[in-house]
Amino acid sequence: MKKTLYFFPDDVGITTSGNKTRVRCLLDYFKTRSFEVHFVSLKHERDTALQHQHTSDILYNEGLASRTYLLTRKASKKNLLQYFFKYKIWDLLYYYRKLPLRTSIPTVVTTNLLREFEEILKANTYDYIIISYVYYSDLVSKAGLLGNAKVIIDTHDFITAQYKNRSNFRLGVTIEDEINRLNSFHEIWAISPEEQYIFRQFCKSNVRLVPFTMKPPVINAALVGRQYHIIYVASDNSHNIRASSWFFSEVYPLLPVNFKICVVGKICSYISEGVAIQRVIYCSDLSTYYNDSYVAICPMFSGSGVKIKVIEALSYGLPVICTDYGADGLPNKVSNGCIVHNDAVSFANSIVELLKDESLYEYYSNQAKSLFQRYFSSENIDNVLDPVFND
Repeated sequence: MKKTLYFFPDDVGITTSGNKTRVRCLLDYFKTRSFEVHFVSLKHERDTALQHQHTSDILYNEGLASRTYLLTRKASKKNLLQYFFKYKIWDLLYYYRKLPLRTSIPTVVTTNLLREFEEILKANTYDYIIISYVYYSDLVSKAGLLGNAKVIIDTHDFITAQYKNRSNFRLGVTIEDEINRLNSFHEIWAISPEEQYIFRQFCKSNVRLVPFTMKPPVINAALVGRQYHIIYVASDNSHNIRASSWFFSEVYPLLPVNFKICVVGKICSYISEGVAIQRVIYCSDLSTYYNDSYVAICPMFSGSGVKIKVIEALSYGLPVICTDYGADGLPNKVSNGCIVHNDAVSFANSIVELLKDESLYEYYSNQAKSLFQRYFSSENIDNVLDPVFND
């Protein structure tokens, strides 16, 4: 039985985002291959002890992890003197060592987190260690604690691109920092073809395309009588706030007044109350809304990497009207179920045309289902990952 440590910083007890869905899919793969998995994550201040136990119970009861470790980034401040001399001063020294790099990638690893993680490494021997996000690369910086483990970074994103609009952004040192972090791993997982291409140009380590995958959903075959003409799913990050502002100020006024729009996610809080939409701020299972909608939109003008909500919509056979950014990460730039426009008039016209023309709708719907089945269905994950773990 192969023993694997899998680190992911967020709570996967409830899969409220695409990155969590990805992790659950990978854990399912390990289960089918009878891996022993130690899942390592972080405690978050907003979460209760009951929530932490709930996550551990889910992973154990579903056979996804034999052990779950929840680590703390910051030590207790009950004894301030002890906190300062035992932890804070070491954090300051640790951060100071990073300052000369002038990189825009923040240092999120603390000495307390590093100490707790290294205790796990000292107590166990692993065949594979998988770290999520380049931010946490320092967790495996001490080679002496890794044994003979194959150490893998699941990048999730090209991080340098996330900071390009920040003040004092320095491209050279930031991308150099990211590449140096990636090169400390035996293998690098990229989530999209574009990111695989970038990493391959600069990284010495093997770069493997491990796309986002999810279980094929149960699709409502009936098209007649669906409640929503448009579904828009988005969180409240800066990219989505800009996207929703553009859509509802530029595109929405061009649509027929009888069109019903369902908006799901925290982005609802940033849309004017005067806009006549169905608002669903939180939903643990989107299948009901996807199966009750005709088309999906992704009006983004910034952000990097594959857009998980686009893939989810395609999996239900929904045509997606999006911008160039919305189609990022898709292996096919044509015949992919998406209609791409960057101007409001064309964007609105495509929505109207799709909903008027049944044959056109069916054409794009079939493309959507075909693309998902070929590239993003979890049924294909074995072909991607078996070569990694059968070496």
